[in-house]
Amino acid sequence: MRFLEIISYSFLIYAMLACGNDYPYNQKIDSKVAVTKNLAPKKDNSEDKLIETFEISKLITNKNVEKKLMDYGLSNTEKIVVIQTLYGEIRLRLYDDTPLHRANFIMLIKKGFFDNTLFYRVIRNFMIQGGNSDRDNVFHKMAKIGNYRIPSEIKSNHLHKRGALSMAVQEQYFKDPKKFDKNSSPYNFFIVQKGKISDSYMDKLEDIYSIKIPEPNRVIYRKYGGNPHLDGDYTVFGEVIKGLRVVDQINSVLTDAQDRPLENILIKIKVID
Repeated sequence: MRFLEIISYSFLIYAMLACGNDYPYNQKIDSKVAVTKNLAPKKDNSEDKLIETFEISKLITNKNVEKKLMDYGLSNTEKIVVIQTLYGEIRLRLYDDTPLHRANFIMLIKKGFFDNTLFYRVIRNFMIQGGNSDRDNVFHKMAKIGNYRIPSEIKSNHLHKRGALSMAVQEQYFKDPKKFDKNSSPYNFFIVQKGKISDSYMDKLEDIYSIKIPEPNRVIYRKYGGNPHLDGDYTVFGEVIKGLRVVDQINSVLTDAQDRPLENILIKIKVID
């Protein structure tokens, strides 16, 4: 078994366990595999090792993520992408001043990572979240790209207004804000759907989340809508420039108790310009 395949297999087991799925691991079978390897005739595998080393060097990690993405962004400067769904298309513009997130999104699109993934989480009058699936091939794709987080690129001028494209973070169950990790998940994104909100609504958000919404931000949220309590915790790296009607349609579908649509909403993303 090639080393990268072992990594992919291990990543698959880890990802499935992390998602709460049982995986039928058989220790006896694993032992037989090990014995078979030991009994195999010795051969010169220096070429295989060289290939494996090269393949491992291509993986993105938390140590090399900034350099990998900055280098990729320099030669891949596109910033207009389109999400294709059964309900229609959503056209997005990615921001230049969030270069790591832009480069990461473009890279994943060009690698075909998002093809046949889902809008798997839909919360009415809030947002739609996509970029993942419970299909095994998604875990294999992740294993071939890397296990990493994107350093946060939170900008005060990029708000979670209606139509904002933002990156999710890892689920965190503690409430200590000092321990909140704002580095982004590389694979899971969401689009803000919520419409116009009033000052009284924003006042309530300030009380609930112990935040302060500046007046310039309030102007934008009154005019366009959005989720101001997300500002400062997630990186907004783009926005919808066409297709908000499609976002609204997806946001209105029936979901289960875990906010997953009852019918799969498959997506495909293309780089336009």
